[in-house]
Amino acid sequence: MAFVCKQCDHRSVKWFGRCPGCGQWDSLTEVRADGTDIAVDTTWLGEELRSISEIDLKNVQRLPTGLSELDRLLGGGLIPGGVVLFGGEPGIGKSTLLLQMAESLARGVGKILYVSGEESEGQVKLRATRIGANSERLFVLSEQSLSRIMAAVEQVDPLVLIVDSIQTTADERVAGEAGSVKQLREVSSALIQLTKSKGMTTFLVGHITKEGAFAGPKTIEHLVDVAIYLEGSRTEDVRMLRSVKNRFGATNEVAVFQMTAGGLVGIEDPSRFFLGDSDRPKHPGSVYVPILEGTRPILVELQALVSPTGGYGTPQRRCTGLDVNRVLLMLAVMEKHLEVHIGAADVYLSLAGGLDVRERGTDLGVIAAVLSSLRNRALSDRTAVVGEVGLSGEIRPVRRLRERMAEAAKLGIQRMIVPQSARMTKAEGLEIVGVERVSEAIEALSFE
Repeated sequence: MAFVCKQCDHRSVKWFGRCPGCGQWDSLTEVRADGTDIAVDTTWLGEELRSISEIDLKNVQRLPTGLSELDRLLGGGLIPGGVVLFGGEPGIGKSTLLLQMAESLARGVGKILYVSGEESEGQVKLRATRIGANSERLFVLSEQSLSRIMAAVEQVDPLVLIVDSIQTTADERVAGEAGSVKQLREVSSALIQLTKSKGMTTFLVGHITKEGAFAGPKTIEHLVDVAIYLEGSRTEDVRMLRSVKNRFGATNEVAVFQMTAGGLVGIEDPSRFFLGDSDRPKHPGSVYVPILEGTRPILVELQALVSPTGGYGTPQRRCTGLDVNRVLLMLAVMEKHLEVHIGAADVYLSLAGGLDVRERGTDLGVIAAVLSSLRNRALSDRTAVVGEVGLSGEIRPVRRLRERMAEAAKLGIQRMIVPQSARMTKAEGLEIVGVERVSEAIEALSFE
């Protein structure tokens, strides 16, 4: 046997991820000694050709996981034959959340197979004991061999298979170490084919690179049906599960969890959770902003602190939970269009509750909070602001404004400053103030 590059015909006695001849990635294919290709069975599921009108969906019913936040993120539950790529940084809570889901499904619907390639069965049991997972229909296998995993699937016949992680799983028939490009591709393809043929649901846990993307070739993300990330900070107990691909539901959806001693608990009302005691008196530099995470509106408190440097050192610009480059643009807009001079002052901004937001609907909130702190005058605790601010000082519209208004009104907001283009949008019990320029927005703010 030998390996030949499809691009330059370079021949090698071993497989390489990158061709030594032309430098092309993943281009070497295995051939016989005489140069002929090895026959490959291209049959996938063996299904017959039929009209789409003849396909029956009675066997394609969603399976609730028992975790309401996860079900909402997935579009209502698991789809039989669906493959989910589940990513997150080490220690963020991936295995904990999946084990919670496995326990809920095992108690409610049927057999679940949890395969760990990184922990022994004793270590998995310790985590399961902590979160109260002890169902007889939850099976655990500590294994890295693909053939043994597939044999266990045939033996157990589970409704859901969890492979933690795909980088540790290896096919003995494929050259290369576990986690290599070829191994990842072949192992993923084999598990996807097995999943579709048996009608179960499979979760493939993927490692995250320093850049925040799934480790391994991007083709894995293209092969799966759903790709979700678990985000959060180790210093905070809030976790966000974000969908970046979903063939069966909305993309860019989020679910919010809180890490506790007993596992991850879904937060069904994130606005109240992040605002905490909303009846406390407001302070200078604090403003309410309805943001959008996926399709979910969340009312958050944006805080600013403007403090004179006293003539010593370079003024500081620090942000927590906001895009610092966007904040610098807003400070420049204030200097230019509001004639507010803060070049000799330190500016600190933070989103209360540990959220990390990158949408531009917070632009007007940043300007309002900085101005409130600079003037040392608090804004009304019943007023919220939202809007994207352009470099020429105009207020641009934001997505899903009606949903943001409804969320603000639900939490007691009575007055809301919005882009003028959306002034016809109404919400019950909410006074709407439309503004076209950032100067108009500042005039409309109610300082106490």
